[in-house]
Amino acid sequence: MEITMHKEQNVIKSLLIVVIICLSNNLYCQKKIIGNYSSLKAYQEHYKYYKFNENGIFEYHSGASLGDDEYGKGHYQIKNDSLILNYDLTELKLKSYHKIKEYYNTKNIVTIKVIVKDFKGNINTNTNVYIQKDKIGYTIREKGFVNINLKKEKKDYFLGVSNLGYDSYKLKLSKLKNYEIEIFLKKASTVSKAIKNDIKKFKIVEYKDDYMKLENNKEVIKLIKQTE
Repeated sequence: MEITMHKEQNVIKSLLIVVIICLSNNLYCQKKIIGNYSSLKAYQEHYKYYKFNENGIFEYHSGASLGDDEYGKGHYQIKNDSLILNYDLTELKLKSYHKIKEYYNTKNIVTIKVIVKDFKGNINTNTNVYIQKDKIGYTIREKGFVNINLKKEKKDYFLGVSNLGYDSYKLKLSKLKNYEIEIFLKKASTVSKAIKNDIKKFKIVEYKDDYMKLENNKEVIKLIKQTE
């Protein structure tokens, strides 16, 4: 009886030791991975890097001098021999947008009032407003808006807005309605692809103090730890 109990105690101790070692290794890896890791060299114009923080949160950025082409943020963890990235914290960037009011009347002419601003709410002067195909164009000056009068017709048309240094904008309208439109333009930049609510799993092929090799879909990438 005593021999059986002694064996059971040894088994339990062995299991506890294995669990402690596994947890220690996992925490050790989690701690070591803290920092910035890039697959590109520092002097290149383009960049592609992962930033791993102590609190288990990571950021991913890829792009060039004009800004991110692709980005994401979320939680990361090391499980067994895999690095798991959960893009659950990505903040989406605002694109150009508009606010619109519409109304009807019995007149043969419809009026479109257009106000253009930046994201801070400032009037965006020198903005070109035009009706596609009709070759009708206006420029917003100090007043901060333009009024466009069109013949009432049973057809749709496109209103376009452009200004140097900002993204162009276009929306479809009806020639049976009157509009009051407030358009907010985003400053021109590269089109950023946001990664959100996605989980990516990489097998850790090799891990050193100054780099790590990860495998995903049979593709191996080498991420070099960046120095300050």
